[in-house]
Amino acid sequence: MKQMKYILLFNVLLFASMFSFANRDLEIKAESPAEKAYEVKKYKEAILAYETILKEGLTSYKLYYNLGNAYFKNNELGKAIYNYELANKLQPNNKDVKTNLKIANEKTVDKIESKENFFIVAIKSGLVNALSTNGWAWFSIFSLIGALAFAFLFFTASQIALKRISFFLSGISFVVFILSMVMGYAAIEDKQVTNFAIILNRESKIHEEPANSSNSKFKLHEGTKVSVLESNPDWTNIKLENGNEGWVKTTDVGLF
Repeated sequence: MKQMKYILLFNVLLFASMFSFANRDLEIKAESPAEKAYEVKKYKEAILAYETILKEGLTSYKLYYNLGNAYFKNNELGKAIYNYELANKLQPNNKDVKTNLKIANEKTVDKIESKENFFIVAIKSGLVNALSTNGWAWFSIFSLIGALAFAFLFFTASQIALKRISFFLSGISFVVFILSMVMGYAAIEDKQVTNFAIILNRESKIHEEPANSSNSKFKLHEGTKVSVLESNPDWTNIKLENGNEGWVKTTDVGLF
């Protein structure tokens, strides 16, 4: 029995190390230069201070959220939405981030209708973002422990009714374990894959080809969210929700 306990403990630790991704939030103290500048409405100084922190390699959803607020107050809508999106990517269930992102999006100029079924996209996104990557990791661990515990009960129980119940619960727990693993992997992929961008400039020309000499197809304004099909240091191939495609200068967008 002791060996069985050690094996079970090893499996738990193994799954925790494989699928638990801790987001250590950078604590920005109230007396920091960035916070002080923001409090006295010196938003450009606050932006510079926050950007300096990012350049030092420190990051957290709070940092992106505060930087987004500073850009919003400085009337730089595109960069505000971009940083809110980065914060939302790290902390998808944070109400403050979602609220400010919604307020900022309502101020964008471009209103693009989607060709895709809104409800299917919303349900898929809602399921994946229902828990953080940490949450899905722990959910999968506990469901696996439950499956093993009920399986053990099935093999040791003497009553037929108890065996049936434990077998059923073990199967359900194992299915939940598989689903939570899939959702956790999808949440991780959603964070790591760069497939969206925000228009940062007040107005950007969208070209037919990745060249300055190519014809301009249409224009987009700051804050508009687009899908990224392809990107290089000079040009990014984008697609709108209505199906329109084109090329924009990579310096005009913020990838996430």
